[in-house]
Amino acid sequence: LSGWKGDPKLWSVKDGIIYGTTIGNKLKANTFLVWDGEVDDFHLSFEAKCTGNNSGMMYRSQWLNEADHRLRGYQADIHPNPPYVAMLYAEQLDKRGIVARRGQKVEVGTDGKPKVVGKTCEVTPVKTDEWQTYEIICRGNHMIHKLNGEVAVDIIDNHPNKQLKGLIGMQLHAGPAMECWLRNVRLKEL
Repeated sequence: LSGWKGDPKLWSVKDGIIYGTTIGNKLKANTFLVWDGEVDDFHLSFEAKCTGNNSGMMYRSQWLNEADHRLRGYQADIHPNPPYVAMLYAEQLDKRGIVARRGQKVEVGTDGKPKVVGKTCEVTPVKTDEWQTYEIICRGNHMIHKLNGEVAVDIIDNHPNKQLKGLIGMQLHAGPAMECWLRNVRLKEL
């Protein structure tokens, strides 16, 4: 896992695929495999699948606890519930939580409140235990998540504490034992 920081008991590489699991290692809090670099404006694409719990790709994140590999920031969710897959979730970020569900175009005001201003796609079931392609595109305060080439969420974030630069990291979620796989990770700075 050269170029990444994470708990070696939880993360490994098998046949060129990044593999994370909490089986046999119950987590007290979410933990992440964090890429060793920071990005601001970028286009990230990757394929992922997970079983047992939800996961997600954090971006423009900051360390919440580096020793435990914990992050706070934006997350593109990998979640079995159709409205939540590819949604924008603000993890440990000013108690914001869900910013935009799949299918929503959202503008966050300077008061920090999200407002749905349009629709991006139909919300249909997704098998997150099978390989899916995710994309995250960020330019300034404009963020887009794509799922299998289709825009899932489109957000303009005018929150006073919006994140414009930070770390990227893949999540292992506390709770039920889980596994996740990550491959074909591509990052292009814009």
